[in-house]
Amino acid sequence: MPAATRSKGTFPLNGQQYVNMDFIERAVPTMAFLEDELNTPNLNKLHDDLWVAGRPMPPRPLTYQLAASRNITVMESMDLHLVWEPGRIFLKPLPRYLLNSTFWAEHLACEEALSNSNVPQGAVSHSQRQTPPHRPAVHTNPQKLISQHIKDPAETLRDRRRHLYSSAYGFLLSYTALIQHESDFHIAQANHLVPSDLPWDSWRQLSFALLKDSPHGIARVNKRYHYGELRLGRLNKIARLRSLRKFRLAGLMRGYKFEFSTYGQQLSAYLAPIVTAIAYVLLVLTAMQVGLATDEAKENAAFHRASWGFTVFAIVAPLGLVSLVFVLVFVYVVYNALVTKRFKRKRMGFYSNLGIGN
Repeated sequence: MPAATRSKGTFPLNGQQYVNMDFIERAVPTMAFLEDELNTPNLNKLHDDLWVAGRPMPPRPLTYQLAASRNITVMESMDLHLVWEPGRIFLKPLPRYLLNSTFWAEHLACEEALSNSNVPQGAVSHSQRQTPPHRPAVHTNPQKLISQHIKDPAETLRDRRRHLYSSAYGFLLSYTALIQHESDFHIAQANHLVPSDLPWDSWRQLSFALLKDSPHGIARVNKRYHYGELRLGRLNKIARLRSLRKFRLAGLMRGYKFEFSTYGQQLSAYLAPIVTAIAYVLLVLTAMQVGLATDEAKENAAFHRASWGFTVFAIVAPLGLVSLVFVLVFVYVVYNALVTKRFKRKRMGFYSNLGIGN
């Protein structure tokens, strides 16, 4: 388990509800904590469009990732596990608790786990299996018929547990694809993706058990793990297009994961293709100038008109595009300033209710 966890939730204080507040809390294996650690809600929302960002196949091993010039970047967010951009791939380290059979039995066991012989050996022992509670017969009276349309809290809890299990199991299976050979295992240990005291033979035995019924085991995993590596740039485009359809400004501005750390990076990224286009325009203008010096072009009225039109375009288009880039970045500056100011006001109000002065 981690030493602490950053959580976002609703905090009631002095009769007020503070929504989406960030806190650093003790890491305890509650269902809410494990859902934050293991579930992939953002990717599941984009599932129907994930084919644009990657192929529905297992991820390639770590040796392939390095050969493809992707440096391994450790990231604890499950929504970024196996997401890549040019030059790096994000990977969430395999938590030690997912290699503990007792932890699986106490916190992840569900009906699917009991029927799955591929979970870590000893994860669900017979002594730890619980008999499903007896369900009384349903009588067809009006009250019963009405109650059928209301979600049973116990059923909701079972659904959450089932989804949590599918996420944990899918995450483990993703590592069986990433670590296939001993060379992959050494790369994983060097990048702190697996516990340093985990022996290669133990990992090999665990992979052997997890893959017992492959490929049928894929039916038990979170649908995110139907896909392997996903391209970040395309995830951003998918997220922004969906936000545009639903008129969600925050999603349109941020995308799946905002690409830039500074406005300088943003300007450089937006201006780079414009500079490339300007270089091509200059090449065309030079060619036209040479053409106008020839006898054939001097008497060609169509070529003169084309040269005149392209000259005007070469002056106006770059100026317009550069202006558009600066306007776009300025919109980001204003948006971030407003969001930061609103966040500061909410946070300071919370601190004030805690009795902390400004």
